[in-house]
Amino acid sequence: MKNNNLSFSKIIKCLQQFYNGREIEDICNETGIEHELFNGYIRECGEIANELLSLKDENEKLRRMFTNLSLVNQSLRDSLDMLTRKDVSLIELLLKKEFQKH
Repeated sequence: MKNNNLSFSKIIKCLQQFYNGREIEDICNETGIEHELFNGYIRECGEIANELLSLKDENEKLRRMFTNLSLVNQSLRDSLDMLTRKDVSLIELLLKKEFQKH
């Protein structure tokens, strides 16, 4: 028995499997969608599915970029903190020496 009443999210998942290289026959057999109906989904929703997949990939790239930049930012902050502490220690040492002279 064929299942021709899938939700939009299930249709998108099937299209995603198709665009990831899975055979139409396998998808149709697993979900019970008629082959011609699935081809109709490809024609009607394929562009949307492609855009969603593209946005998903772009989102993942942006997440990785954000993570990398956050790590660099934290490293720079740590270095700045360390330099600032060294500068403060150096200034304190110089002030002590100056006061000892007088």
